[in-house]
Amino acid sequence: MRRLFVRPAILAAFFAVVAVPATRAEADPAIAECSSVPANRDIAVTREVYRTGKDLNVSDRVMLSGFEAGWVESRMNNLNCGDKDSLGVFQQRPSQGWGTPEQIMNVRYAATKYFNGAIAAERANPQASAGQIAQAVQRSCCPSRYDEAESVARRLLAEVSQPPVERFAFVNSEGIVVAKDGRNSSWITLNSGGASKVVLDGNRIGWLENGTFYLKEHLYDTWRTMRAGDVAEFAVSGDRFAYIDTSGRLFAKNGRDGVWKQMNGGGRATKVVLDANWLGWLEDGRFWVKDGLDSSWRDMAGTDIRDIAISGNRFAYINSTGRLTAKDGVDSPDWRQINDRGAVSVVLDDNWLGWLEGGRFYVKEGLYSSWRAMSDGVSAITVGSPDWFGYLSDGNFRAKQGPDTSFFDLAPGGQVRHIAINR
Repeated sequence: MRRLFVRPAILAAFFAVVAVPATRAEADPAIAECSSVPANRDIAVTREVYRTGKDLNVSDRVMLSGFEAGWVESRMNNLNCGDKDSLGVFQQRPSQGWGTPEQIMNVRYAATKYFNGAIAAERANPQASAGQIAQAVQRSCCPSRYDEAESVARRLLAEVSQPPVERFAFVNSEGIVVAKDGRNSSWITLNSGGASKVVLDGNRIGWLENGTFYLKEHLYDTWRTMRAGDVAEFAVSGDRFAYIDTSGRLFAKNGRDGVWKQMNGGGRATKVVLDANWLGWLEDGRFWVKDGLDSSWRDMAGTDIRDIAISGNRFAYINSTGRLTAKDGVDSPDWRQINDRGAVSVVLDDNWLGWLEGGRFYVKEGLYSSWRAMSDGVSAITVGSPDWFGYLSDGNFRAKQGPDTSFFDLAPGGQVRHIAINR
């Protein structure tokens, strides 16, 4: 256990100067009152905490304190449970003045509240460690836990501080996959035709062509065949891959050279999604998930579901009436209705939820913010990192970065059939 090299009298004065609401009184961690907590970080939450800190121009030490606190309090997940009325990534309590439950469940709001307190804590004691700053804000019963989480916090910081590859791709009317890195670079042709879908994740590019699942590690890599001849649908996330064959059987594996494992028994799957450690699929109108390939499957919802999406520890689905519903936390019973009806597709990435309804592209930043109408006349939508939005309209691929900027023509000409922006 790391010792706190600050004399008790000085530390007490330090905490007294930094007046912040209480997060909890006795239990540590507050997540002890949750029925289960993901073992891994939610990458969307982690990125949002980092971006909030950057936008507030916090010091490196304050940023590290936020990651130590986020890991100790929630494993960097936006939890809707905790000790007493604690909520969110930092387990802040509405009853103690941190905000309303809806505000606290907005990661940007929660992170802003945390970082504002941490900034004041650092000013009050410039010699404090990141963990001591976290303790000044969180007021835990177990103050050493934050400094003890330093190595994990630094790994999380390293993961999200690297700029993502800015990559775009589409499939044209001839089934040719075209991609490029950077909005102003030249398009590169990846195949000779016959493709129906392209997926981008990290540095990887996957596409489906005449029943075969192909993969490239980057634009100039040689392609490899992941599964030949009988693929109807596929997904890529990091070093995990999945596909559904033409009979509806779902297979997945870890690593390009791993062994495919069958995930379902009935053979009626129609869609598969991957994100972080989650594998989700749609089968017989039901939404199923697994936390890793070897865990038990979970029946999430539905008898009449038409589309599904996962990002980190956020889950969403659309039913047969077009009602879009989402929740944070796999064990949360609190599905939140996002619209009335009419949605036909849903996408999730980082903290963004997007959906297509009546030819209009809508987005929400988190589950509790107001929705934004992005564009009309839309036939397909995509969301990528950081804060990229794209849509297909009349065969044209249009995109923008940031919700308040203007869309530009990324691939005009009326020949685009499927689009993707890197996640």
